[in-house]
Amino acid sequence: MSKVWPALPEVTCQTLSETAAEDQTMKKTVLVQIHGNRATWEHLGIHGALWRINPDRAGLIFGGDTQNTNDPALQDKLSRAMIRSVKVLQTNTNIDEVVAVNIDGLPASEYTANGDSATMFLLGEGKNNQAQEVFNMSGNTELGLAWMKQYPKYTTFNLEKEGVLFLPGCSYYFVRIDHPVVHMLKTNEETLGIHITEETQVAEGKWHRVDIEVFIFCIRSIRDNILQNTPSTFNLNMLTVRVAKPDGQRWLQLSPQLVDSLISDEVRESNDTDLIAEARKQAVQRYIDRPLFVTLRLCFEYALPEASATDVVAIVSSSNNAAPSVASDAKGTLAKIIAAT
Repeated sequence: MSKVWPALPEVTCQTLSETAAEDQTMKKTVLVQIHGNRATWEHLGIHGALWRINPDRAGLIFGGDTQNTNDPALQDKLSRAMIRSVKVLQTNTNIDEVVAVNIDGLPASEYTANGDSATMFLLGEGKNNQAQEVFNMSGNTELGLAWMKQYPKYTTFNLEKEGVLFLPGCSYYFVRIDHPVVHMLKTNEETLGIHITEETQVAEGKWHRVDIEVFIFCIRSIRDNILQNTPSTFNLNMLTVRVAKPDGQRWLQLSPQLVDSLISDEVRESNDTDLIAEARKQAVQRYIDRPLFVTLRLCFEYALPEASATDVVAIVSSSNNAAPSVASDAKGTLAKIIAAT
């Protein structure tokens, strides 16, 4: 029978709250311009109607007052930015139908009846100068900043992978001593009845053996009590905005009513089938080749995590290919330990 673990609504977060960082909020406005036509966007698929930031210039745009905008440490910090809010300050488009605008990595704020989601929907051609907030950070701001300061390299997406090794046939994971799970177990020893001691250490004390069931419980508790109530990290190096038709419609998917509206009443009422067919063909071709654009002004309010000296060294070493990865090296060491026991 599986053990029923106690809920940890407060004790899990206690130490984090004590390390809350000062608010270092920054605000930047980005101009997004997407150009093309229905034919081009249909041909390119997911690579069609999109805008993507130049990753080599992301440091210059979002890095604050930092002089060395190509610094690997800065790029790493930008990859784990905490977004507080995103506002669409202005929109302008000549697309004469509803389109979905999505900012990759942000949760959706609008939906269709079929459940198709978008950061926002544009309802037709024209300008809109009324600002619209499409994302606002929910949860505990102080806790989120504290998490970023104490565990800068851990996110909800890599919590089970970063600093974690599993060898087939084992009933436990090897978890690095600086992993949040190890911190949680040490902080809540009395509550959980589990003690992290020297007996669980391997590889010169850099790793702990943690039972699979315990590890899964800790991961779930961290997500439910901390990460779910704090903002997700966001990669500003890969800021991408996409435009698409809602509900999976294709750019060349035209309704019969629309096609009929593209030809003149005179041609439509002529009852000349050949003339009507040719007029439809030419009108549709002009329609799908018509130049289109979407222009957005996006305002990002965000904070960047702190990077420790060890993080910087690891980033620089990785970028220069100066040493094998920690994971592969550690896995080899742990494999030798298991083989010897």
